[in-house]
This record gives sequence, structure tokens and C-alpha cells, in this order.
Amino acid sequence: MADEGKSERTRLVKKDTDDPRLEAIFISAPQSEQQTDRAGRFSSKLGLIVSCVGCSVGTGNLWRFPRILANNSGEQGCLQFLLVWLVFLFLWSMQLLIMEYAIGRFTRRAAPMAFHDLLGVKSTWLGGWISMVNFLTSCYYGVIVGWSMYYMFYCTFHPLPTTYDESSEIWKAFAEESSWPVLLHFIVTVGAALVIWKGINSIEPAMKIMIPGLMIMVITAFIWALTQQNAGAALAYIFTPDWKLLGSPRLWIDALSQNAWDTGAAGGIFLVYGASMTQNMGPVKTGILIPSLNNIVSLMCGTMVFCTVFSTWTKVSPGGDKSDLMKLLKTNGPANTGLTFIWMPILFSTMTGGRVMTVLFFLMVLVAGFSSYVTVLNASSQVLVDWGVRKDLASVVVSALVFLLGVPSAVSINFLATQDFIWGAALILSGLVFIYLFWSYGSYSFRLNMLNEAGDGSDWKLPKVWEWLVKYVLPVEGLALLVWWIVSTVRNEKVPWYKLGMGSLMTAILGWFIVAVVLLGLNLLFVRSRARMSRCWASLVAKQDDIPARCCCHKQDKGDDDNLMAMTDKAGEGPVLDYSTIKE
Repeated sequence: MADEGKSERTRLVKKDTDDPRLEAIFISAPQSEQQTDRAGRFSSKLGLIVSCVGCSVGTGNLWRFPRILANNSGEQGCLQFLLVWLVFLFLWSMQLLIMEYAIGRFTRRAAPMAFHDLLGVKSTWLGGWISMVNFLTSCYYGVIVGWSMYYMFYCTFHPLPTTYDESSEIWKAFAEESSWPVLLHFIVTVGAALVIWKGINSIEPAMKIMIPGLMIMVITAFIWALTQQNAGAALAYIFTPDWKLLGSPRLWIDALSQNAWDTGAAGGIFLVYGASMTQNMGPVKTGILIPSLNNIVSLMCGTMVFCTVFSTWTKVSPGGDKSDLMKLLKTNGPANTGLTFIWMPILFSTMTGGRVMTVLFFLMVLVAGFSSYVTVLNASSQVLVDWGVRKDLASVVVSALVFLLGVPSAVSINFLATQDFIWGAALILSGLVFIYLFWSYGSYSFRLNMLNEAGDGSDWKLPKVWEWLVKYVLPVEGLALLVWWIVSTVRNEKVPWYKLGMGSLMTAILGWFIVAVVLLGLNLLFVRSRARMSRCWASLVAKQDDIPARCCCHKQDKGDDDNLMAMTDKAGEGPVLDYSTIKE
């Protein structure tokens, strides 16, 4: 069924031959193409895949994954972290991404108005939580993209460092003792703002060129790292378990939050991308393919960094104590933030034409990071666009706020590391919010209306067991990890849980509490002043008639019998959804 952005009849419930009354359809109200296409549309499946890969593959793979892997490594190795990380790929990130794509394609909205339209006005703040976590992540994300820009130019005009001490001095002088991070954060934010207002149509062609180039560079660096001295020992270390670390809740929290951060799961980014999908683009296929490719790239990036560290350690300290190697892996600036930037120039310094390769590598890191940064800011801008704000004005407002709130992270790496911890872990809460929508909307209706019976029929069909996976397994995972982490932290006498600091429980709780209170207050104001606000933003009322959605405010789901409220239209064409019965 082609999606041309126009009103069309859409089947909401699969027909039951034993009870023809269960076949219900809805007829959307007439709508303009501008209303449905606020987010733009991808021109092809290739454009969708490449753009989504460009959004997924970025600093999360090249910067964050190697340092999180190193932080959770033990004396014996890292396999215990990789196994947990891999489990969460299948039992967390993939499922949430499928939901995001489906909700976005179904509602054509960003997270706040998607929750508003599906669950009612009082649930708007839940979508706001998802968008706020994404927004606050973008406030320090631009700083990291700026680091890539600096290293690209630095390596162009300066010799590459060949030792750890030399490289760490370069990193410290730039990231901790100069004003370059603030300036570069400003430059990349302005650049992203200039791109956003053009929408998907400007991002897609660029991604088709830049992302293949990035993949070629990553594969080249990966292969070269495997040829380095002592690379075999690095591989053995990566794939050797240290089982006692499985008893640490922090490892599990880091594995889940890294997988979510890496893939973008529950960040609301791919919900906005879903709003740009046509009906022949399948949420299930895309939600499985993209995170799989993303995690392969992450593993390659972690491997090439570890091979470089092992090779350098062997040259500097042949036969040295292994504890020194652990120190090299974990002490590269506050929270190990400089791991990739310190060690990748050392890797390329061993290659013929290494400076050229280094410049190209950081150019591709910049491209990947910038493309992800654009999509992250675009997701925040789309929130304002849903409220009737012009795209160009929304991009300016969001970009200005992101820059101002990101300045502390540009000035202090400790502050950046703290923000990364708080909002990385907050993605677990965002995942639970999506699961709440799944419960409230109705698992059976979600699976049929947004996935199996939506689109042109080319996507993979999800079985009934998928409902049980999302309804029961995922929430148990998220809640159990959060409770385990909180209890373990409170019992830890060495680090009082109530003290504020980098990576402390109280810091995370305080950040989450402030955001939740603000969103709840705004939601309450919205509920009480909605009539007056609607006169200013008429789209808030108009958009209720152009959403092909079943509100959860109808009867609750009871197994496989959908309880849509259907009424017969005057023309006698069959049962249609009566929007007058929808409650807020």
C-alpha cells in the first residue's frame, strides 16, 4: 500500500472469519500533505538504511564503546561484558527499535505528541521524558564531535604521537587546558542547525556517500590493528571471561545503557525516522538489521583500540606487569573519555602513510558523529514542529539551547562524563516508558495495527510470543537492574550513595527527578490550559483527526479479541472508528 501522505482507508484489525464483526477499519479525516509530511520522507529503502546506519554508527561506536568495554574489563578479560551486552541487543534494543519505527510510521509525530495521540493528553509528559533524555544527551554529544574535528586538523599539521605519554599530553592540552572544545562545539552545532531545516531530503544523499566511506575506514583500521604485534594477546583478552565481574550491577547497567546509547534505542530518534518511512519500509526488518550492523562496528572499534594498547604496551614494557596494562586501558582522562583519541593516532603512526590515514579516520569519525548529531537535534526540533513551530525556527531554538547547555561539558570533561553517565542510564527508564505505552495501548492491537497489518505486507510478521517478550521480559530486565544497582550502591560503604559526584547514584536520581518534575508541571499546565493554548496552536486540535491510531482509552485489550470501538458510518460502508468517543 503506497503511502503518499494522503488520506486513505487503513485496516486496523485483522479479520476473524469466525466473527466478521471483528473486522474494523478507520477512515482518516482529510489532511494536507504538509500535515503528514512534517518530517519528510525517505526516497528509497537504501536511503533509509544508510541514513539509519549513519545515525547509529558514530561516537557511540568509536568513542564510547571502547572505553565502556575497558572500564568493565577484569584481570582475565572482557568476555563477560560482551556476553551481557549481546544479550541486551536481542532482549532490549532490537525490540524497542521495532516499536519506535512502528510508532513513528503510524503517528508521524515525535515522542511527546505520539504519546499524546495514542494514550491521551495526560501521558504527553512520558513522551517528553524520552525527548528530554535525547535533548540532554545532545548537549554533550556536540562536544565529542568537536573533538574529532580538532584531531582531524591537528594530525594534518603535526607529527603523529608514537608513545602513550606523548599522545596523552596532546589530549590533555586540548581537552582539559584549552578553549578549543567550546569553539568547536559552537561550530558543529551551527552546522547541524543549517542542515536540519532541510529535513530528510538533505540528509539522505549525503549519507549515501559518507557512510560507505566511514565503513571502509573502520574496516581498514580494524584489519591493520590485527596485524600489530601482540594483537593475538589482545584478542585473547577480549574473548576471555572474568566471571566474578558478573556479580557487579554496574557491569549490567553499563552493558544495557551502552547498547541503548550505541543503537539509539528508546531515545526517540528512530521514532522521528519512522515518521519519514513510507509504507513499504518495514519496522521489523529495519529494527533488526540496523542494530546488528551497529554492534558489529562497535566490536570492531573496540578490538582495534585494544590491539593498539596491547601492541604499544609490549613495545614500551616487554615482560611488564599486567596490572600496568589494565591501567593503560582505564586511565585515559576522566572516566576514560580519551581512550580512542589517545590510542588511534598511535596505531596509525605505525602505518606507511599513517598521517593521511589518521586524518581520514578522524574525518570519518567527524562525518559519523556529525550525521548522528544532526539526527539527534532533528528529533528535538521535530517536537517543536509538532506544536506548529516552523522548522527553521525550531532548529535555531533547539541548537541555541543545546550549545548553551553544552558549554559546561566543553569546559570540564568531568562534567561531560557525569552527564554521559546520568543520561546513558536514563535510557533504561526511557525503554520502560515505551513498554508502558505497549501495555496501555494494548499488545495485540499494537502488534496488528502498527506492525503486522500495517504497511504493504512486505515486512516480517511478528508472532504472539513477541507480545509476551515485550510485556514481561523487557520490563523485568529494566526494573530488576535498576533495583539491583540501587540496593548494591546503598549497601556499599566505601562510596556513600547520598553524595553527589561523577557516577554516583544520588547524582543520577537528582538529575532524573528534576527533569521528571519539570515535565509533570508542564503537562499539568498543558492539561489545564489546553483550550487557550489550542487557540495559539490550532494544530494541536487539528492533528487529532489525522492520526491512524486506536486510543488506549477505549476498552482494555483482552487477549486476541481486539476491543476497538467501532461504529457504522452513514454510507453503510462498514464499521469505522468514531473519534467523538475518544477521551483524553
